[in-house]
Parts: sequence; structure tokens; C-alpha cells
Amino acid sequence: MQSKITKTWNRKLLLLLLGISIIAASFLSVCIGVAGSGFAEVWSAITNFNPASSIHQVIMELRLPRVVGAVLVGAALALSGAIMQGIGSNPFADTGLLGINAGAGFMVSLGMVLFAAASFRWVMLLSFLGAAMGVGCTYGLGAAGGKNAAPVRLLLAGAAVSAFFTALSQGLSLAFGLAKDLSFWQAGSLNGITWEQIYLVSPWMLGAIVLGLFLGPSLSVLALGEESAVGLGLPIQTVRLVGIIVSLLLAGCSVSIAGGISFLGLIVPHIARFLAGTDYRGILLVSVLIGSLVMVLADLCGRMINAPYDTPVGALVSAIGVPFFLALTYRKRKEASGR
Repeated sequence: MQSKITKTWNRKLLLLLLGISIIAASFLSVCIGVAGSGFAEVWSAITNFNPASSIHQVIMELRLPRVVGAVLVGAALALSGAIMQGIGSNPFADTGLLGINAGAGFMVSLGMVLFAAASFRWVMLLSFLGAAMGVGCTYGLGAAGGKNAAPVRLLLAGAAVSAFFTALSQGLSLAFGLAKDLSFWQAGSLNGITWEQIYLVSPWMLGAIVLGLFLGPSLSVLALGEESAVGLGLPIQTVRLVGIIVSLLLAGCSVSIAGGISFLGLIVPHIARFLAGTDYRGILLVSVLIGSLVMVLADLCGRMINAPYDTPVGALVSAIGVPFFLALTYRKRKEASGR
């Protein structure tokens, strides 16, 4: 009993610390920039906005939507990765590694070619369709030949699908002179996010995040194994279908405003699992908070490394994610050989 109470308080303390860290990192990110500013100016811009002040304009129209976008994208990608790892019992699941980002990126590239003046709503729709196409191709190849879609098969299928759609996107950008417009977006960047984009994607992202968090108890049961889950009355196929739909919504929204950012959905759920334990109710919630924190800090570092130029946040996350992926692969291989 005492141990259970201690775990509950430890989880609450962890959530509180993560929440405070996100607020502090977000405020720091808004304060720091090429145009200058400080705590007092940021607070003044938020509480008493002056349209005639250029620094207030920078804070409210450039920095603040960028930070809000970072919080949303980080939460969405981390939660999407955690759900995909849970529904497929696949520790390597990530929107970038399973071809979802590449599929969404290809459809957005195609949209820029066919509908040059398309509104952001069309970009969102194309991103959703591309994400669905990517995951369909990956799972179709991973389960080809009537075999189960094992984690390694899905990983290989995802690599092939990602390479295919990335090549198509690059071919379109070169053939139609869009290389410059698409290069920074394809690398994953939060630069240029507007309030209009935030208003359009936030209802979808927040709705999907809330729905995804409700999957926690079902994913905890599914983690016991399919036979045990069926014995406990869990509708496995329904849970997986809802999980895939939520993951597609989160990935599609994220790609539409920030481009292709890989490895965040791989890294964060493992960190959350280490901090919160094996209960997916804690894993999903902690993943959302850590994902937001990591994205805000990565974007801040990207703006400071080579100021006044932006370093794509996707490149920074990948620089951390690739060694993590290799270490995870080595550990899983060692565990498999030890059996």
C-alpha cells in the first residue's frame, strides 16, 4: 500500500516538474532571438500588446506561434510513437522510420506541383492522405507473403517506403523547381509557423491527443500479450484501428506545419517508459510532456547554433536519434541472442 502511494506521488511530482520545465523553456525560447528582448518585454507584449512596437510584433507574430507549434508538434510525434509501439509491440515504431512522414511529404510536394496556390487546409488534407498511404504501404510490405509484420520486417519495409517516397518528392522538387522551397521543410523546421496554421491544426491535434491518452488502459492490457488481452475481453482489432487513426492524425498535422521530423517518436516513449514504468496510462502522458519539452529545447538550440540562421530542428533531433536507434538495436539484438 505504501509503495503504491509512493509511486502515485512520484508520478505526480514528475508530471509537475515536466509541466514547469515546458513553461520555463517556452518562455525562454520566446525571450531569445536575433531582434533581442527580455522577460519584461515579452510579458509586456503578451499582457499589453502594442501594434506600433516592432519587438512586440516579432514576439507575438513570429516567436510565440513558433513555440506553440513546437509544443504541439513535440507532443503529437511523441504520443504517436508511443501508441504505435504499444499497438504493434514494436520498440522501433516511429512515424519517420515507418514511412509515414515520407508519405505525407510526398503528397504535400505533389500538391505544391498540382495546386501551387492551394490553401493550408488542402496541405493538411494531402498530408493526412500521404500519411495513410505511407503506413498502408509499410504494413502491406511488412506482412507480405502472409507472414506476421514483425518489428524487423516493418523496419525494413519502412526504410524502403521512406526511400521511395523521398526519392519521388526530390524528383518532383527538382523537375518543377521547388527544391529551394521544399528543402528546409523536408528537413523538418518550425520556422514560419503562423497563428492561422495553429488555429487550423490545434483542434485536430488536441482532439487526437485526448483520444490517444484514453487508449492507455487498453494498451496496458495489450502489453500482456494477445492471448491474455483476448481473455480479458479487449477488442484488439478495434484498439489497433483507433490507435492507427490517432497516429495518422497526429503525424499528418505535424508534417503539415513542421515537415519531416524523425526519431522523436522513437526516443521519447523509451524515456517515458523508464521514468513512468510499464503502465501505458503513465507512458502516454509522460511522452506528451517530454515530447513538447524536447521539441521546444531542440528548436531553441537550432536558432542559437548558427544565429541568425536557422538549423532545421529535424536535423538536431536526428543527430540524437540515430545513436539512440543504434544503441536500441544493439540491445535488442543482444537480448535476442541471450535467449
